[in-house]
Amino acid sequence: MNQIVEVWCEDNYDFMKGESYPCKVAEFSTTEEAVVYMCDKLDEQLCRLAKIVASAEELLRGYKYGGTDYYIKGSLLFSSWKYAEQAAQKIFDECREK
Repeated sequence: MNQIVEVWCEDNYDFMKGESYPCKVAEFSTTEEAVVYMCDKLDEQLCRLAKIVASAEELLRGYKYGGTDYYIKGSLLFSSWKYAEQAAQKIFDECREK
């Protein structure tokens, strides 16, 4: 029996959680595929934000205030916030060079 790994997301800003969140955004056959997907989505999001902020610290604050928080339903194996904290400086430096 194959288990489906569901990726869900919530808006970091939407404190009142309307009808649109949380929502399922993708399904995968392995946790590894799901983590790659979430990291790619977060990299894209952080890179867009990096182009309009002045520092990696500001990038991280902006993400935590209004970014998308991805997670695997029923699992604590991945944290979007921890990933963003670890990747913020690298992504800021790389995306500012472009």
